[in-house]
Amino acid sequence: MEHPRPRIEFYRQRSFSEKLNVVFDFIRENWRPLLKYSFYVIMPVCLIQTLAMNSFFTSYLKIITKLSGNNVFGESMVSFFVNFGVWLLCIQIGSAIMSGLIYAMMQTYAVRENRLQEVIFNDFKELLVKNTWKYLRLLLMIIIVYIIIVTMMGFLAAISLWSLFITIPILLLGVLFLIPLMLVVPVYIFERDITFFQAIRKAWKLGLATLGGMIGLMIVLYIISSVIQTVTMLPWYVVLFVGTIFSLTNESTMNQSAVYKFVLYILGVIQSFGTYLALIIGSVGLAFQYFHAREKVEGVTIESNISNFSNL
Repeated sequence: MEHPRPRIEFYRQRSFSEKLNVVFDFIRENWRPLLKYSFYVIMPVCLIQTLAMNSFFTSYLKIITKLSGNNVFGESMVSFFVNFGVWLLCIQIGSAIMSGLIYAMMQTYAVRENRLQEVIFNDFKELLVKNTWKYLRLLLMIIIVYIIIVTMMGFLAAISLWSLFITIPILLLGVLFLIPLMLVVPVYIFERDITFFQAIRKAWKLGLATLGGMIGLMIVLYIISSVIQTVTMLPWYVVLFVGTIFSLTNESTMNQSAVYKFVLYILGVIQSFGTYLALIIGSVGLAFQYFHAREKVEGVTIESNISNFSNL
């Protein structure tokens, strides 16, 4: 089958503008399968996430407006923390599934003859499961490391207030060190038989070698993603805000009506789904930054061409 344009080459050094263009070229070429399968795999998470999110903000608004009378702590605070936990868990699971899906489709694009044209779920199902579990394992390790660091910082701060002069600069320095490690997700997913700590070392090496370009690319893509998230969030936020204003009036029962709750839920689902769709831009951009960095540092394409030539 003829394609109107050549297959996008992954491992290639690119300038800032070329990386930006190739990100949107890939999304433009494959937006239909990306949108279709994103809807299929992430919508169940969005349905649960929206329930927790709406309940969380309802509990929060009850607390700050004291709509629950003297029993605020007994009811609203418990609901507040439970729904916040479920909401946060859904976000982490949803991010893992979406990242796994995006990278699975990119891996399929690279090896499939027809790229992502007429692709079916079974073509990338195993990669999706594998990538999602990799992301979750990586996330778990990051959370453990974060807890250890925060505990150590808290312990040092508890010993003496003077220790803050040491802990705060160390914390700020640690945040700066996290920037090159943004590549750890594509490194851990795209490379075979690599351990967590090997992925950390390699991400640091590749990120440090391409730090300026990576920061610039991520800032631009973050701004674009934020616009998409804002557009999908705004209707939900307006309805929630209006309902809250009316709820301050004792005579108003707007926020208790079934129609209001249904509209708020549908808009919340759209907001959640829009947030995950915006994740596509950043994930694809991070992948192409990884391809660029690995080609620049390791020369993957050159080594592959030499191997292929020696096999002729």
